Amino acid sequence: MGDIPGVYERLAESIIYRLNKTQSKLAAYVFMPSHIHLFLFMDGKLLAGFMRDFKKYLAQKGLAELYKTKSIWQARYDRQIIVSLDLLAIKVSYIHYNPVRAGLVENPEDWKWSSAADYLGCREKGPVPVFKDWYSC
Repeated sequence: MGDIPGVYERLAESIIYRLNKTQSKLAAYVFMPSHIHLFLFMDGKLLAGFMRDFKKYLAQKGLAELYKTKSIWQARYDRQIIVSLDLLAIKVSYIHYNPVRAGLVENPEDWKWSSAADYLGCREKGPVPVFKDWYSC
């Protein structure tokens, strides 16, 4: 996914658009070359609708054109309901280390397409705004 110029930018644009449209909040994210992770506070909104519209928005913005194919998405996505803030913190840390485990960077905060630096205080704002009110250091 990430080896084609413009893909991560379009993912960020689409997520921001859907977050604004649904008034949802993004707690954390990471864009990887083959997949993405999103942690959303949905305020009662259906995840299926968010994902459907997220994929549709990307298709309309030409992501499929970048890939020169009509199908860029898997038919399904995995979802997990996070039942505590402690568990959310563990999961957020896990996804932030994806680029390190994949050998893309040495430190999680070095991966631009992640919310890791937002949490580690390394930069003021990443490419996609994150909701950190749930998080206490």
